[in-house]
Amino acid sequence: MREEYRQRLASEYRYAVTKMQQSPELERKLFYFSVLFGEAQRVLNWEWNTDLALIHMITQQVHAQVNRLLQTPGLLQTLPIDLRIVFDKLTQVASALATYFEKAENKEELHRILGGLAEISFATTGNGSYLYDKGAFKL
Repeated sequence: MREEYRQRLASEYRYAVTKMQQSPELERKLFYFSVLFGEAQRVLNWEWNTDLALIHMITQQVHAQVNRLLQTPGLLQTLPIDLRIVFDKLTQVASALATYFEKAENKEELHRILGGLAEISFATTGNGSYLYDKGAFKL
């Protein structure tokens, strides 16, 4: 990936993370999280990168899943997951992704970050929330 695109992603992602940290409302945090897949898509329009396509797909999926949880009436009351934990972890992993671009980390680090995003998304599903409640994994 060209250096200017890496720096752009680092800058935009860091701004989004800062706004996520500052926002008390969950919906606003999720709004700023959407910068991750939106910015990835913009850069993909200029230069194809398989890792960035993966980032785009996973962050978009996480956003859609968490948004579904927030928008579905009664769903929050049925799942044994604390949304504060979900959004704290979402912010932490978004920050790790910003750091990944700031430091030009290796692919092993990217795999760890994307795995963390997948766990967040899974934890907000019925089965994932059940497994989380059982202690099968932690956020």
